[in-house]
Amino acid sequence: MAKGKKTVIKEIKKLNDNEILINGKEYIITEDTENIETATTMKISSNGNRILRFEDEKKKARIDVKRNINVVKYTFVDKDAAAKFKKGYDQNFLTSNDLKEVIANTNCHKDAMEMIYKFTDKKSDSYDSKAGHMNFYLFEEIKD
Repeated sequence: MAKGKKTVIKEIKKLNDNEILINGKEYIITEDTENIETATTMKISSNGNRILRFEDEKKKARIDVKRNINVVKYTFVDKDAAAKFKKGYDQNFLTSNDLKEVIANTNCHKDAMEMIYKFTDKKSDSYDSKAGHMNFYLFEEIKD
């Protein structure tokens, strides 16, 4: 769906507390609102967020496409290989001594980014001082 495009909601059903079915496609609710099932249209904003609109124009909710995403930590032994990897995240620079570890699995982009920020934000309790130098935290969408 192109940015700025509005989609009329023909069918909407809340599956559970954080999942919703809209026009036959599953989404993750990132910002809920009361009676989310009364949404009339879905719009993609300029930054790619999906926003649900309602009869009451002040009321909004945000959703994200349901995906299967792994949050991955790459740990390098060699500084030169790490520096090359940092430029474009090319996995060809990984050696047998380097480590690729899946640290979490999530079903929406927002959650994956929040997990990565835990390790890369200096204010976080889980901050990794080697993040961006020898350790890299990325997310990889798993295609079914």
